[in-house]
Formats: sequence, C-alpha cells, structure tokens
Amino acid sequence: MEVGAEIGIIAAPITLLLVAGEFDLSVGSMVATNQTILGYLTVHCDWPLSAAFAAALVAAAMVGTLNGLLVIKTGLPSFIVTLAMLFIMRGVAQGSVRMLVGTSTIDGVKDAMIGDALVFLFASSIGPFSISVIWWILVTILGAWVLEKTVFGNWIYATGGDLRAAQRLGIPVRKVKLLLYIAVAVSTTLVAALDVLAINQSDANAAVGREFEVVTAAVIGGALLTGGFGSPIGSFFGALVFGMVGQGFFFTPLPDVWYMTFLGFMLLAAVLINNHTRLQAMKPARLAHRQ
Repeated sequence: MEVGAEIGIIAAPITLLLVAGEFDLSVGSMVATNQTILGYLTVHCDWPLSAAFAAALVAAAMVGTLNGLLVIKTGLPSFIVTLAMLFIMRGVAQGSVRMLVGTSTIDGVKDAMIGDALVFLFASSIGPFSISVIWWILVTILGAWVLEKTVFGNWIYATGGDLRAAQRLGIPVRKVKLLLYIAVAVSTTLVAALDVLAINQSDANAAVGREFEVVTAAVIGGALLTGGFGSPIGSFFGALVFGMVGQGFFFTPLPDVWYMTFLGFMLLAAVLINNHTRLQAMKPARLAHRQ
C-alpha cells in the first residue's frame, strides 16, 4: 500500500494537470531534490521539521511556478519543458548534496527529528493504515472535490477540453495551468517527507522513473493524455494497481525485472481502451453534426 500511496499522492494533482491538457515529467527529480533539502537542513543545519518542510515547499513551489511560466510564456510543449526540468533538478539534487556532504545520501534524518512534534504527520499509523495511506486518501478526496465540485474544476475541464473556447469565455487558462503545476510540485514535498522518515535517509537518486509511474497510474485510471477527461478517483485505483502488482511480484517466483514489462503492457492497454471509449462517446455528436 505504501508504494501505491507514494504514487497516488502525486498522481492526483497530475491527473488534474492532464485534464487541463498539460504534462509534468519533473516530479521524480523533485522528490529527490526535496529529500535532499529535508535531509541536509535537519541533519546538518539542525532545523526543525516544520522549518525544513516549509523550505522544501517553497523550493517546490518555485520549480512548479517556473515550469508553468515556461510552458505558458514560450508555448513549448510541456513534455519538453518538464523533461528538461527533470534533468536540471536531478543534477541540482546530486551535485549540491555531493558538494555539501560528499555523498548522494544523508543518513539519520529521522533520528535528527526525535522529539519533533510534527513527525507524527509523516511517520505514524492510524489503526492498520500507515500515515502515507491516509495522506493518499485525503489528497485524492481533495483533488476529486476540486475537479467536480468547484468553479476551478470547471475551468480545468474547459481548459483541457477546448482551450480557445475557454479563452473566449474569459476563463483564466494561464492561471489554471500555473496553479496546477505548483500543486503537482508541492505534492512531491509531501512524498519526500514520507520517504525520508520511512527509511531514515534522504537520497539524491531517489524516485527515478516516478514521473512515468504517476502518469501511468492516471492513464490507467481513465485520464486522457489529450486532456479534457480524467478523475483523481480513477488515478487512486490506478496507483492501487501499482501497489498490488508490486506486492504480487514479491510473492511470485517471477524476477522483479518483469515488473516494468507488465506495467508497460498495462499502460498500452489503458491508452487503447481510453481512446476507444473517447471515439465511441464522440459518435453521437458526429452523427448529429452530419444531420
């Protein structure tokens, strides 16, 4: 469940971004960068968790803002912009921590937080569930509420469904995209905090490939890469599939190397099913237009 939770926490805002017609491939590198910030500030600077987490949030929000502004101002595909940011932030995480402490990892992160009042928010359990699962559920519910029950959610649908029509209606599409990029980046800070307190270590090489996992979870959950359709509830079940498959491979004699192959086939099947469903849904509108 923990694997699914870490994917699902980011997959919820990623789904909103996909619905708006955009993409973010920098999330894995952002998790590693936030881990590095949390680890260095708590272990080597003796910052309390609240201050270190706030610093990581600010850094993540700045990167999210930069991603959004580059996409909005340049008109470049978000795939290219965030792919570039993936490499930039991975390099920043690895280079800065090696320069500061000489290695890519920082041990004893949780030990440095002993007695901190906020540790329970990221390293505890409620009944049979770890706190990461609780965060996963809360983030999913919040994302679904925003998308389905608020005006901002209507703006997200309109932005991804028909950008020009949304602009003509006066919807602030640039603001919508910018806020969604910030939300995605902020979610990586939460995952980073859960990670470092779970393993008592920050790692600049963490979350490699996480960007593809969260997008795959969103697509398996029904989100369209072309925008205009998707739900955080769907991405919740998509992330749950990741957790179940990962746990299943652990208990089977199959080598772990087949895990990614299986997920690749699942992604391809999900895209084909989503595309078929979209075409079937558009048929009545096409027929009405011809008549």
